[in-house]
Amino acid sequence: MSKIKKKKTHLEKLRTIRNLESAWQTIQENGRSSKSDKVRLELEDFAIDAQKRLRSLQNKLARKTFKFPPAAGVPIPKDKPPKDGGRQKIRPIVLAPVESRIVQRALLNVLLDIEGLKPYSKTEFSFGGIRSDRPQSPASRTERSKSISAVPAAIQAVLTAIDQGGRHVACADISSFFTRIRKSTVTAIIGDVVKDQEFMDFLGQAIDVELSNIEQIKQYADDFPTEDLGVAQGNSLSPLLGNIILADFDKKMNEGDCRCIRYIDDFIIIAPTQKAADARLKKSIELLKALEMELSKAKSSKGGQSIDDGFDFLGIHISPGIIRPSDKSKERFLEKIENTFREGKQALIGRKNGQAVSRTGSLLGTLKRIDGTVDGWAKHYWFCNDGLTLGHLDQKVSEYVRDYLGAYKTVREAVNAEHHGELLGVSQLKKIPRTPFKYPSVSLVPKKKAAVPPKQSMNQNLFRERK
Repeated sequence: MSKIKKKKTHLEKLRTIRNLESAWQTIQENGRSSKSDKVRLELEDFAIDAQKRLRSLQNKLARKTFKFPPAAGVPIPKDKPPKDGGRQKIRPIVLAPVESRIVQRALLNVLLDIEGLKPYSKTEFSFGGIRSDRPQSPASRTERSKSISAVPAAIQAVLTAIDQGGRHVACADISSFFTRIRKSTVTAIIGDVVKDQEFMDFLGQAIDVELSNIEQIKQYADDFPTEDLGVAQGNSLSPLLGNIILADFDKKMNEGDCRCIRYIDDFIIIAPTQKAADARLKKSIELLKALEMELSKAKSSKGGQSIDDGFDFLGIHISPGIIRPSDKSKERFLEKIENTFREGKQALIGRKNGQAVSRTGSLLGTLKRIDGTVDGWAKHYWFCNDGLTLGHLDQKVSEYVRDYLGAYKTVREAVNAEHHGELLGVSQLKKIPRTPFKYPSVSLVPKKKAAVPPKQSMNQNLFRERK
């Protein structure tokens, strides 16, 4: 008689090596685009012996000795500092150690696989943060339609709503969204589905926020979610918690003939009339108030507007017949290109003043960074149909390239030829770190052998003695 296979508990699923490897791959992939040198170095260090460290992590989870250590609070400035010298608004990012991030992502994988929680992760009107299928680079139209997600999927949903009769829109942003999510509310909803107290206790530890550098950022301490109110930006679990807290909001905002497409804390209302758009926007304010949330006055519409006037959503401008990057998106793109070339010029000029040029500051390094920015931007906006705008941006980038190459030529002519490879970014053999072997400390001149007297026979010796 065959034995019935015992079903794994949620914590057992969490610590399978397959789940931990999947979580690590996601964390590693996301970290490659991080602007933080510390994050990238930490991931590179973990990758050196990833399998061994994942096995060690698995053992800690199995023995129930794993603890989430305090994380670092990183206050990211929002926009420009206020002119009146007031307090700078920030985005409170919580940066946990790499092992904590892997476990948090592994927890998310388990939660996404629970049948009773799937309605919160696979919804018709919410597109940000937690979908497993990735946004895809331009391949074939068929492949795109199968795997479209994230921003492209949200924009496609907006276009579908317009196609179905939407003629007015209202865009809005939920102010400080993640810091307004009450942990106890979302964990109660998850607990009703999971019915596993040990797992829920561990989940509670995973979303708890304890800061290791509270003294260094004490002026912003109140912005970080260290109490029940608020979840951490930077935690893989936070987008799912956001979907759970806004599940009823999404449902009620999509009743009747209006559509509300949401991407984390940004949403757009598509309605048949301006009156309907205004009414649904007012309804959103009431629903959010019940959740202790509110709209951002600076980033939200005051009322509905005609689609014929054009509108921006998620960095995309949509107007009759046109889908293109918004003006703000184009400005940020060109600003990043300009800043990269400026840094490259400064590195080249530094060589004239006797400073070494790093690989990233060299000609090849700078152009490689520019190429990465252009390529990444193009892949992000692959669904836009305004080729003229993209052509204008290409022309602007070309102007920056010509200006930079002119600066490179000037510096190259001004420095000694021995530094030309350094400016270009080509490795120089004599500057590559080496650890030479030491030749044995012996004389190179052969030593002369001492003369050895010829051997004499015993009879000859006796003869000498008689004499």
